[in-house]
Amino acid sequence: MKILLKLFSLKLITSLLGLGYSILQVRYFGASRTIEIYFAAQSLIYLVTSLTQSGQLAEIFLPEFHKLNAIKKGLGFKGLNIVINRMFLWGSLIITIVFIFTPFFINLLVPGFSNEDKEQATLMFRVLLPYLFLQINNSFFITVLNAEEKYGRAEFLGVTNTIVNILSLVILYSYIGVWALIISLLLGKLIEFVFYTAQLYKIGFKFRFLISMPEFNHKLFFKTMQSTFMYVGATQIYSIVLTASISFLPEGTFAIFKYVQNLANKVKGLFIQPFLTIFFTQYSMLLQKSKSVNKEFFKNLSSIININVIIIIGSVLLGDLIIDLLWGSKKFDADNVKLAYLFLLFNIGSVLISSIGSVYRKMAVANGKGKKLYLFWVFSQLLSAFFTYILISNFETNGLFFIIPLNAFLMGITSYMVYKNTKNSIYYDYIKRDNFIGLLLITSAIILKYVSLNFGIIENRVNLITLFIFGALFLSLYPIFSTFKLFRNEKYLS
Repeated sequence: MKILLKLFSLKLITSLLGLGYSILQVRYFGASRTIEIYFAAQSLIYLVTSLTQSGQLAEIFLPEFHKLNAIKKGLGFKGLNIVINRMFLWGSLIITIVFIFTPFFINLLVPGFSNEDKEQATLMFRVLLPYLFLQINNSFFITVLNAEEKYGRAEFLGVTNTIVNILSLVILYSYIGVWALIISLLLGKLIEFVFYTAQLYKIGFKFRFLISMPEFNHKLFFKTMQSTFMYVGATQIYSIVLTASISFLPEGTFAIFKYVQNLANKVKGLFIQPFLTIFFTQYSMLLQKSKSVNKEFFKNLSSIININVIIIIGSVLLGDLIIDLLWGSKKFDADNVKLAYLFLLFNIGSVLISSIGSVYRKMAVANGKGKKLYLFWVFSQLLSAFFTYILISNFETNGLFFIIPLNAFLMGITSYMVYKNTKNSIYYDYIKRDNFIGLLLITSAIILKYVSLNFGIIENRVNLITLFIFGALFLSLYPIFSTFKLFRNEKYLS
């Protein structure tokens, strides 16, 4: 509980600062084509980053790190050196290729943009390429810090990064416009690299140019890339189809979609990620020691569901009001607010689905099923790409609402299927009292919102806002109490 509160506190500060940063972005750029060009370049950077597979391999490396240290203390750091040195070579090859063919990739990603817009996005992307080198190392560094139970480092750094982002935008916007966002992104990633390196050196890590050692079968470890490469390729297809399809929708749709997606990610990072971070490390360590993992599983999964119920209730009752308060302006009008609210509801629904899926994903990886997991995910991403094209082509913006929840469902259900085939898998009964009550509370929030807005029961806006605030607080009492009880009284798990 103490660790969770520490992570939550840091995440809360980061999220509040992040909200301030998003407010500035909307105030400066609104839903304009300028910010959409930046989002296009940023999206391509994230796509190429995923091609290096650093995120997937870093996750798989956590149980490997524990295994190496179980053999001999300090071997985990040697394994880390081997991995980051080999990843640097792999990343260099990918970056060289994408630098040469950037115009082709930009055209593939946003075919609906003008040639001038594509040229601007190409330039932004090339300037951002150093981001990739830094991210490769950072992915492994934070994984190892969590494996060593050095929690809170990433969360503390999130606070620092967001402050840097805000200062960069405020100071540089009047001089270089949207390029202030580019500078802040690169500067933040550089700060991460320096900070993580310093933290690792404090606990005994020393960089060495190692490419192999007898205790670590790096060939077997990197063979995971064979299965993850297919997954990464399928993910790129899905992401490209999604972004390319959105580029043909009315101007501003892509910007609003990205604003809300970033907001939903902040919500998940604040309320859900602390549970997942601690759970993955504890679950992996318990497995290595051949101890029971049941209590850890039930406690965290039940808590994650309860927290999601609170998030959904708050989003339904207060989402549009918060968006209007944060982003509403001449550059972000009432129609933009309404569209953003609809995107928010669907994105928050996907947070619930992906949160549950992430628990099964972590357990499947810890049980050595990473290869099978990524193979199943290939089909999930290809199906997502297919449905994305069908939905947006036929229903345009209305179709876009359903894509993120659908993708989260496909990824989650395959993670569940892989985990259920592991030895001694744990069964969780979703048809239980707490979950049923949570569903009733969400339904009550929807009814309250609908009746209040459509039947004119309360016409005064201040009174209406007050009703929604107290309604959200009242409906959230039960899941808050249940979560607290889970962590304070383990007998409740029985």
